[in-house]
Amino acid sequence: MNLKITKNIKEANLVTHSSTFHPDDVFATMFLSKIVDNPVVCRTNDSSLASNNSLIYDIGFGKFDHHQVDAKYRDNSKIKYCSFGLLWKEYGLDFLEKRKITDKELLFDAIDKKLVMQIDAIDNGIFPSIKASYSLLDLDNIIDLFNNAWNENKDNDDDFIEAVKIADIIFERLLIKEQAKIVALKKIEKLIDTVKDNILILDEYMPYQEAIFNSKNPKAEEIKVIILPSNRGGYAIKPKTISPTSKELVCHFSENFNGLHDEELVKVSKIKTARFVHSSGFMACTGTLEDAIKMANNAIKNKN
Repeated sequence: MNLKITKNIKEANLVTHSSTFHPDDVFATMFLSKIVDNPVVCRTNDSSLASNNSLIYDIGFGKFDHHQVDAKYRDNSKIKYCSFGLLWKEYGLDFLEKRKITDKELLFDAIDKKLVMQIDAIDNGIFPSIKASYSLLDLDNIIDLFNNAWNENKDNDDDFIEAVKIADIIFERLLIKEQAKIVALKKIEKLIDTVKDNILILDEYMPYQEAIFNSKNPKAEEIKVIILPSNRGGYAIKPKTISPTSKELVCHFSENFNGLHDEELVKVSKIKTARFVHSSGFMACTGTLEDAIKMANNAIKNKN
C-alpha cells in the first residue's frame, strides 16, 4: 500500500476528518488508496482549506459525506450510505474492471452485502441485535482497537494508517474469497442436477451454502445432505441447514452417534470407515465415499 499521510492539507489529494476513526473513514481511505494516483491523506477538522484537486470524504457535507440532512439512503432500505458506501457505489465497478475481474457485477454485489452494507449501517447508528452470552469482537471493535486508549496522549495519525493496513488485508482477502465463491456457485449449480436420494455429492471441497439456497433448479430443494471431500482427508457429511443464516438442520444423525470417534463410532454405527460425528451433530466424516453415503442416509432416514 503506497498511502502517505500529511499534516499539510495543501499536500493532500485525500481529505477526511481527524480524531477518532471508524471503519467508514478507514475503509474509505483504504479503497481510495487503490484508485487515486500517489494517494496522500490529510486528517483535519476543517476541510475548507483543501486544494481543489482533493477528494473530500466523511467530512464537509459533500458528495462523499453522509452527515447532511439530505444524506442518501440505499435503494429500498432504511440504511443510509456512509462515505465508504458512497465511494464503493461510485467507483466499485470501475475498480473491479481495472482488476480484470470476471463476473464483476456479482463480485461488486457480494462485497457490498458482506462488507459495505455493514459499515454503512453501523456508522449510521443501525446496530445488529446479537443474542449471545459472550462479547463479540466485530469489525467496528477491531478497528477501534487502533484508536488511542483514554490515557494515551499521542497523535493517532500513525495508528490510523495501521488501521488502514488492516482494512486492506481484510478487503483483499474478501475479494479472493468471494471470487472463489462465485466460481464454486457455477460448479455447484451444474452438480445440483446430479442430486439423488436427497444427497448432493461434490467432487471438491468448496463453499456450497449460497449456491444451494440461491439455485433456481427445483432439485436444489430436494437436498438434505451434502457430501464433499474433507480438507483433512476422507469425506465430510453435512446435513443441510433450514436457511443460509440458520444453524438448524433439516435432518440429524442418530443421536447416539454424536461425539463418537473411530472404533467406538464404527461399533455403534456399523459403518466401517466412520471417523467421527461432531458432538453437535452438524458434521460427520468417513474414510470412503461409499460409507459417506451410508452416513448421509442415516441422517435422512433418522426419526429422532
